[in-house]
Amino acid sequence: MPTSVLHGCDLVDGTGATRRRDVDIVIDGDTIREVVPSRPARSYERVDRIVDATGVLAIPGLINNHTHGTAYGPLFPSGHEGLPHEQVRANLDRHLLEGTTTVLCVDGFVTADAIAEVNNDHPISITLASCNTPACLTAASIADGGGLDDQNRTFTARQAVDAGAVALGEIGAGHTLGGGGASYMYIPAEVLKRTGVTISARQADALKVAVLGRHISATSYDEGAVEEALETANLTGKLSAEEVRELVSGIVLPAFDIALEGLTEAARYADQAGVPVLVHNAAASMSQVAAIARTDVRLIAGHSNHSSFDHREALRHAEQLKELGAVVDVSTLDTFGAQRLTRGPDLLYAMLEAGLVDTISTDYAGGFHDSILLAVDHATKAGVVGLESAIAMATANVADAIPGLAPRRGRVVPGAIADLVLTDPTDLTRVDTVFIGGAPVVRDGASVVN
Repeated sequence: MPTSVLHGCDLVDGTGATRRRDVDIVIDGDTIREVVPSRPARSYERVDRIVDATGVLAIPGLINNHTHGTAYGPLFPSGHEGLPHEQVRANLDRHLLEGTTTVLCVDGFVTADAIAEVNNDHPISITLASCNTPACLTAASIADGGGLDDQNRTFTARQAVDAGAVALGEIGAGHTLGGGGASYMYIPAEVLKRTGVTISARQADALKVAVLGRHISATSYDEGAVEEALETANLTGKLSAEEVRELVSGIVLPAFDIALEGLTEAARYADQAGVPVLVHNAAASMSQVAAIARTDVRLIAGHSNHSSFDHREALRHAEQLKELGAVVDVSTLDTFGAQRLTRGPDLLYAMLEAGLVDTISTDYAGGFHDSILLAVDHATKAGVVGLESAIAMATANVADAIPGLAPRRGRVVPGAIADLVLTDPTDLTRVDTVFIGGAPVVRDGASVVN
């Protein structure tokens, strides 16, 4: 087995321990053999490669527990038409260059065969979560279902777990529970079809909230707010308030109650199968999520910084979930970049500063997600979380939350799989080198895998 030494780096090892300065990481084959204070390179005998890592920060390969578009097959828990294979590989390339070495695909109707195929095509470890329970399948078929074939429909959650799925999820989604998916996909598409006008995700979201409120209820209709949203979207005279009410309600409500039922149903399935359940946590689903947290199932409350929450509500809800033993996940979404629906990092920062966050993921944000390291870099520089804690939220904490997702990964310790990232300590987004199983897959910020 080839032996490599990462020589003279600083190390944040994923455990939450204080950063270590000037260490050597010795790798035998795919495994970390030892982590020791740096010694002269000439003292290493029978070493195949010594990598000068002076001034570089080493961290574990990131483990991302909430990704979409990272496997071949239907997109989202709404069973939307799948992405072309080349786009899936491009999405995985992007995650890899951002320092991610393991992803959980929560496009929950993907089959085991499709996961195996994409794992053959890409060095990232891609693992499956399933949402194929009866209620979730019904909700997907009502909301969309355009990418579901017979194999997707019949590959049940129980079969998926038997075939290696490590969680049930994402249960519920913005596409079936009136969240971001409705705002950046279905509502703009229907408005364009009826009026010829292209509206933004934020404009669509304003129409949706005016009709159904943040918690999604037909009783929340506010005609004045609808008129205001129509004017902002340059739709005055093209759609009436009543037409908007019909349009939005017709997109969101048919699948909504069934999707809510799917949360409870999937939690029951997950408990029986002995795997965690990752749920869509937002203003519209928070009551059901809290109820699930009171059961014995291992609950991961996805994107608990969802833009539908107001800040006080999100913090109280996260506190309650933590008290009940749930894993509180936050997602980068497009918080620092496009901000098509998010409104900046304030809620993310508040949750980190309050100590309410267990794991950090990206989600999808319509393909505009920010990288985990970008969020960690901004948050640590803002002083709302320590670097060591933040790295643990993207590595060891995720491995611990979902057993089977990343065995022997997420920590830079002897005996662990050598998934490692070397990056610039002054700008964590400047990823230089990525190792998966001891093999370099990124060098000088570029992929070296065909």
